[in-house]
Amino acid sequence: MRVERINADEAINLYQCMKQIDKETQFMLYLPDERTFETLKLYEDIQHNYYVGVKKNDGTIVGYISLHISNIEKVKHKGYITTGLMEEYQQQGFATKMFEETIAWARNQDLRRLELTVLTHNNPAINLYEKMGFMIEGIKRESIYMEGLYHDELYMAKMLNKEEPLAEANLW
Repeated sequence: MRVERINADEAINLYQCMKQIDKETQFMLYLPDERTFETLKLYEDIQHNYYVGVKKNDGTIVGYISLHISNIEKVKHKGYITTGLMEEYQQQGFATKMFEETIAWARNQDLRRLELTVLTHNNPAINLYEKMGFMIEGIKRESIYMEGLYHDELYMAKMLNKEEPLAEANLW
């Protein structure tokens, strides 16, 4: 098992990983049947953004982080993170390693902040993000609808290339 950058020619492997994670958890945005594979679209997305993954020796991808960076001048200093890891590989340090790689890459690119959202009841993910230095900046009320109920999301961010704020500044 290794954590390394995902290349555009691995798009089908990444898609299969995403589909499997969609089946395993309710915490991903897509329902299992909603995610579609558009070869060119995913290929270009991997080329233009940063993807890191957990890969088995046979090349199978079992987890990923995507870091999307806008080309718009006013917001190109920040990146938006999406992440998922198959259940079988959780609690083994792979998510931490993916975040470490992503944060190091983002700092090297002179990004100023990383952002993500997470459902308020996804405590394992919230704990990981806080361990990695992300802080809660706000709440998105009733932003996700699933299983007949509305759910809140936390808006979290990590500031890069500057002194980290004190933990007491957390709004949540």
